[in-house]
Amino acid sequence: MRALAIVLEVNDAPVTRLAEIGSTADKRNYWLDADAVVEFSGRKHAQQWLRDFRAMLASAAPYGFYDEASNKVKAHVEPGDA
Repeated sequence: MRALAIVLEVNDAPVTRLAEIGSTADKRNYWLDADAVVEFSGRKHAQQWLRDFRAMLASAAPYGFYDEASNKVKAHVEPGDA
């Protein structure tokens, strides 16, 4: 299974903005609202991508990377190349 990574477009972008859609899991990982991830992805109308994303969430749940009750997915955050 591949990890979900959020790549910041600007290296000095405030990571604290992620608090708007989730909460800190640890230093570089966040629990993000899965629906917000879809919204910010720019692919909310791409049906195949949505099916793949939901399948990824289902496969991540047994490993503790997706909590269905809260609809939160654990994502790694890394700086972009900008």
